[in-house]
Amino acid sequence: MAYLDAYLSPCPGYGFEGGPNFSTRIVGMANGRERRNADWSIARHSYTAPFLNISKAAYRELKRMHLVCRGKLHCFRFKDYLDFQAVNEIFAIGDGVHTTFQLAKLSTIGGISYERPVYAIVAAAVTDNGVPVSPVVDMERGTVTFAAPPTNGHVLRWSGEFDVWVRFDQDNLPFTLDNVNATNGQVELLEVPPPEEES
Repeated sequence: MAYLDAYLSPCPGYGFEGGPNFSTRIVGMANGRERRNADWSIARHSYTAPFLNISKAAYRELKRMHLVCRGKLHCFRFKDYLDFQAVNEIFAIGDGVHTTFQLAKLSTIGGISYERPVYAIVAAAVTDNGVPVSPVVDMERGTVTFAAPPTNGHVLRWSGEFDVWVRFDQDNLPFTLDNVNATNGQVELLEVPPPEEES
C-alpha cells in the first residue's frame, strides 16, 4: 500500500460533495431517552467528485490514476477546497519536555472542542509564542519537531495549507460517453490515516 505524492485531476463540475463522518451507536431507552456512544474519536472525510462533460484526454488522466492506484489499494493527496487552510491555529502548548507535536485545527463551541489532526501538509509557518521558528515539518504526517523542547506554557501556532490523504472508494471506474467529445462520471474518495512512521 503506497502513498503517492500526486493529485487527482481537478474536478470541473458543480455538485462536489464532501465532509466529515462520525460513527455513533445509539440505544433507545424505555423512558424515551438515548444512550449515545462514539465509535470514532476522529472524523473520517469522504468526497464525491463529479466529472461532467470532460474530454477524452481528461478521462484518460483519471483512468491512469485509478489504474496506478489499483482501485482502492493505494492512496494519494486530495485538496478539499472547502477546508484546506490554517490561519494562526494553536496546535500545542510547550511543556519544556516534548519536541515533536502534531499539527491540527481546533473547533470550539459552547465550551466543547474538537481537534482535527492535519497530516498531508503543503506549506506550514510555525510560531512559538508569536515568534517565527523553523522546526522540521513532516509533510506526509503533519508533525513538527523542534531542536529543543519549547518553553513550558509557550503557545505554538501554525498557518498554511494542507491536503487530505485519500483513496478511491471504488474498485471500478464507470464513465459514460454521452457524445463524441464528452465523457461523464464521478469518483468516490475516502480519507485514510497518514503513512506509518518508518522503522
